Amino acid sequence: MLFLIYKTVVNTRHVTLKAKTLSIGGRLTLLKSVLGASPIYNLSIFKAPVGILKDMERIRSNFFKGADLSDRKISWVAWDKALASKKSGGLGISSYFALNRALLLKWVWRFISQDGSLWFRVIQSLYGSNLDLHSVQIPSIWSSILREVNVLNSKGFNFVSHCKIRIGDGCCTRFWYDSWTSEQPLCIMFPRIFALESTKDSTVECKFGLPSVDVSFRRPVRDGVERKQWNDLCEILDHVILSSSKDRWYCDLSGDGEFRVKEVRSCLDNILLPSSDVPTRWVSLIPIKINIFAWRARLDRLPTRSNLACRGIVMDSVLCPICGSDTETISHILFRCNLGVHIFRKICRWWEVDWLDVSSFDDWLEWFSAIRLSSKVKLLMEGVCMVAWWHIWAYRNKLLFDDSPPRQATLFDDIVSRSYFWCVNRCIASFSWETWLKKPYSDLLVMFLF
Repeated sequence: MLFLIYKTVVNTRHVTLKAKTLSIGGRLTLLKSVLGASPIYNLSIFKAPVGILKDMERIRSNFFKGADLSDRKISWVAWDKALASKKSGGLGISSYFALNRALLLKWVWRFISQDGSLWFRVIQSLYGSNLDLHSVQIPSIWSSILREVNVLNSKGFNFVSHCKIRIGDGCCTRFWYDSWTSEQPLCIMFPRIFALESTKDSTVECKFGLPSVDVSFRRPVRDGVERKQWNDLCEILDHVILSSSKDRWYCDLSGDGEFRVKEVRSCLDNILLPSSDVPTRWVSLIPIKINIFAWRARLDRLPTRSNLACRGIVMDSVLCPICGSDTETISHILFRCNLGVHIFRKICRWWEVDWLDVSSFDDWLEWFSAIRLSSKVKLLMEGVCMVAWWHIWAYRNKLLFDDSPPRQATLFDDIVSRSYFWCVNRCIASFSWETWLKKPYSDLLVMFLF
């Protein structure tokens, strides 16, 4: 049912038309805002099967490529890589699996934090107050959520360990079962002492109200392991001071301690999705489509003649259509081809920086990192470089597919004017065309932009 509803939403005439007419940047925005939010109602309480989630991801992937479900277009980048966060080398789309599981964990958080709602009281009356003793074998929604908690734990995400107590008066915190002194409860840290306890559900307030913690033990502590654990427990309790404030649960996945689906979803994506050591470079002063192009270019996932030949597509030649002197790869077109070298030498003279011949994105990044400019100025210059790459690639496509050959002499002027137009419409204040031409790296211009 969930897949049918989602498929119906995507196959509406409005969304299908958008996929055909929008740029790849517009499709990414629509994909995050509409397609990412449409199944939230169903995913917020029911655990969606993995197969259904994969079908939904396939629909999103085809939409991102601008293809219908029946089309067979080349997938240049694995969809899992696009789902990953920008810090992990992706586009930050996030997976439906992480969304569904994060929404389910919200109910676990509500039970652990004991918000006193009617829902909490119903679950408590049916299953008990101790989450560890809740059965996962009963055919119910709550049991299916708890089973998924165990599955995520086996995959490396122990959600319960991120739920901690900031102790206050101790009246709402269980002495043995809650993790209020460390990441583990005292019953796990000191099992031999816990076995001596006769009132295992005592709160911290009750325990500290007794003359001694061992008053409720069924027998005195013996030597050996018991004595060692007892001494360690006493050392921990000596540093505990109760206050008049209420006990408060907090989730350490966020800075302020509040539970947020966004943080849990990001954490799951970082664990389950492929990760790269090189983060995605993103410049907000230029359009999204330019950033996506630069991302694909760095990954070498563009339809160059070399990549097409590797996928078994027969072509007359694999040489660069611009210079015809070497195999057409993205590194050759942008860095080693005569056109790319000529364009970037002009950009360096415009920005008054020294140009160094580079042959790949790694070389370019090393050169760019060595430039002695402020971080904000370098961000602006990086945007200009991305615009230049995009124009060089557009020139290559026009050379191959347009009836009339493009003009190479105006390419640099187009880069300057287009980057000015995009930047001036994305800054907090306007600046003149003359300032952009003469001194784009000035501090005054940077103040306008940021």
